Amino acid sequence: MNLRKVIDSSLSKEIKTALVLVLIVFAFNMTVPQPTYAFSFPKADAVKQYVLRSSVPLDLLTERFIDEEFGFAKDVPDVKVLRTHTVVATAYSSDPAQTDNTPCITANGYDVCKSGEENVIAANFLRFGTKVRIPELYGDKVFTVQDRMNTKYNSRVDFWKTSRNRAITFGKRLITIEVIE
Repeated sequence: MNLRKVIDSSLSKEIKTALVLVLIVFAFNMTVPQPTYAFSFPKADAVKQYVLRSSVPLDLLTERFIDEEFGFAKDVPDVKVLRTHTVVATAYSSDPAQTDNTPCITANGYDVCKSGEENVIAANFLRFGTKVRIPELYGDKVFTVQDRMNTKYNSRVDFWKTSRNRAITFGKRLITIEVIE
């Protein structure tokens, strides 16, 4: 059966007109740029006070936006970069399947579950207490080496995460770490 005959026989003139109008509006919206309306952002001083007083850690993208948009950033102490390493990075959590029989206690005795902060890394090639930054992922956030990995992973770092899902989401990446004073 011919499609045109089916359409002609089953649709009234009003419905056909409505369909043509919908197609015209759709085509117009797809080809002609539409204006967007941005919301009014609070004054820079109010934003600065909020950011500086906020205990919620900001992600790197937000920090860069605030710095570029308003000309300031959170106070970050000057640090000296001693050396850099390009390494494979993975993540783990305090899951007994990924650790020993004390999943919350790191190799140097630090209780990651009690602190709840994701600022611990495991690395076999760095001494305990070594401070590192990963600017490409975390900006100026400082991590401390407080755990070890399986001995077959001598040139990797492993980030401690608060949950198994967060560790899985992190995945496996090639990153550059900065060893700082």
